[in-house]
Amino acid sequence: MNRLNRRTPLIIPSEVQTREFDAKLLLACLASERGFTSIVGCRTNIHLNISSLPRSIYVAKDIRYSSRRMFEILERLGHPIMALDEEAPFHFSREAYLRARVSPPALRRTKALFAWGPENAEAWRNCPDYHGAPIHITGNPRVDLMRGELRGFFAPEVEDLRRRFGRFILVNTNFGGVNHFFPNLSAPLPPDPAAATPADAKEAFAVGLARHKRAVLRGLIEMVPRLATAYPDHKIIIRPHAAENHETWWKAGARLPNIQVIHEGSIIPWLLAADVMIHNGCTTGLEGYLLGAPIIAYQPVVSRRFDFELPNSLSHRVFDLQTLIDSVGAALAGTLTCDGAAAAERRRLAEWHVASLVGPFAADRIVDLIDAFEASGTADSSASLPSRLAGWVGAAVRREGKRRNARLPGHKNHPAYTRARFPDIELPEVVDRISRLQAILGRFAGATARQVGKNMFEIAPA
Repeated sequence: MNRLNRRTPLIIPSEVQTREFDAKLLLACLASERGFTSIVGCRTNIHLNISSLPRSIYVAKDIRYSSRRMFEILERLGHPIMALDEEAPFHFSREAYLRARVSPPALRRTKALFAWGPENAEAWRNCPDYHGAPIHITGNPRVDLMRGELRGFFAPEVEDLRRRFGRFILVNTNFGGVNHFFPNLSAPLPPDPAAATPADAKEAFAVGLARHKRAVLRGLIEMVPRLATAYPDHKIIIRPHAAENHETWWKAGARLPNIQVIHEGSIIPWLLAADVMIHNGCTTGLEGYLLGAPIIAYQPVVSRRFDFELPNSLSHRVFDLQTLIDSVGAALAGTLTCDGAAAAERRRLAEWHVASLVGPFAADRIVDLIDAFEASGTADSSASLPSRLAGWVGAAVRREGKRRNARLPGHKNHPAYTRARFPDIELPEVVDRISRLQAILGRFAGATARQVGKNMFEIAPA
């Protein structure tokens, strides 16, 4: 018991609250059964306060280029880094994924990697900059919450949504790159055709992607009033990505009475409460499939190069507006089905990308690996005083830069954008979520929670 009381703490940050926080909270609660104390909460706030937190095992949410500076600071402060990638299954190609989401400096600083599934593990293993850290196929704790054992966690939210909206059609969008929360951060297009094909391959890809996403966006904007008119007895709930500008979608609905634009709470209760969900290349295609919800991928424009194939392939795919309207009608009537061969192929595809659909939870598998890593003594190596001083200075410089940028209108560090991705959450709500998880699983009965900063919470064993 004395060893458990001296266990290295964990830091488990979340970037998008509605996407990640509940899963990170589950991970922290399961870790408390092994004697770990965890800090969970808003990634931005955790990073701003990193120099005042105890030396911990840091469970990163990605290994992107944008994380490289913080990883350097973490390493200097003596925090071992273990990582997963919240968006690993959703990419255009293996090459595009490695280019966009795997930064060599960040990757080299990881002690272990937690893969969504075999495909993610293979991508990392074949990365030219892979440094040999253990890659474990664990699945992602977000998927745990979609399994039958834990769907009851969302029962109050599902009941509330049905009470508030009655029968509704959910439209999930993912156009932050071309419809950003701050319009000035949307991807620009070349001003003239001569600039449409830049010589640089990376720039050419970015331009092509922006053009494709804008074409898809136009198709979904045209869809909204047609859908609302075709099904006037249903609410049409448009749920933009946290990084999107909602006003675009209000304008698309022309203020039609049965259209609402809302981004609140986890997507899981929305998918469970909706009669049908429509998307294009959105993570919700995978999430809806795992929940057994009726899902339609509307692809008014198709590109082998720029479409996310996984979520579209796990959905009922349609390519024109009238077929979409008819397919929604079939879903509402309960007749939108696929044959046995198609169902088997979808299952094979899902299992290639996502592990832990059955058996131990992904969160349990990750805790097992953290437990073994910590027990091995590897996490005990402390940074030298000069290293820690460099880390403190780096954290202070970064913090002041972020605070300076936060005062700039339209900057990604602006508090309004941070709140869009991670709305404020208070301790009573966190305690309620833990209590619901305890009641469903009959586990971590002694776990306690206390607030240690804005949107930051300590989850500890009894």
